[in-house]
Amino acid sequence: MIVSVKLDQSTVDGRGSGVLVSRRGFLKHMTAGGVIKVGLVALVGTIISVVVHGCKDFKDYYNRGIARLEKREHDGAISDFTKAIEMRPGFSMAHFYRGRAYHHKGEHDQAISDFNKAIEIDPRLAVAYGERAVIYFIRKEYDKVWENLHKQESLGLEADPGFLKALREASGREK
Repeated sequence: MIVSVKLDQSTVDGRGSGVLVSRRGFLKHMTAGGVIKVGLVALVGTIISVVVHGCKDFKDYYNRGIARLEKREHDGAISDFTKAIEMRPGFSMAHFYRGRAYHHKGEHDQAISDFNKAIEIDPRLAVAYGERAVIYFIRKEYDKVWENLHKQESLGLEADPGFLKALREASGREK
C-alpha cells in the first residue's frame, strides 16, 4: 500500500510537497529528478494528513509509477506513467521514467521513443541523453552513443567512467 502524506510549509522543500511513505516507513520526497529518501516517519509533528493513495491527477499516477518502478513492477509503472502522460502530455519526467521502465523490460524501441519525447519537451534533460546512450550501446550503435554522451556532458552531467571505458573498448574510439 502506498500512502500519500501532505506536509506543512516548513518540511522537506519549503513548498509543502507530497511525499510517499514506503512499507519500511521511510518518507520519500518525489522530485523531478527522482526519489530522495528523507527519513523515518518520525516527523509526526509536521504531518497534516495521511490518505490511502487513490490516483486523482497526473502527479498521483506519476508518484505511484515511481514507486512501482523502484519495486521493479515495470508493467504497473508503465501503466501509471501512461495515465500521467494522458493527463499532462508535456510532463517530460513521466516520459523519461516510462522510458526507463520500458528499458528495464528490454523494450528498447519504446524506451527510445519515450526518451526522445522527454528530450523534445525538455532539451536540457541530461539524464535522458545518458539513458538513450545506454540503449544505443546495447545495439552497438557507437556513434549514437558518443553523440548522446557528448550532449549529456555539455549539459553538466558526467558519464560514468566504467561506461566510458567499455565504450572506448567496444567502439575503438577515445571520444
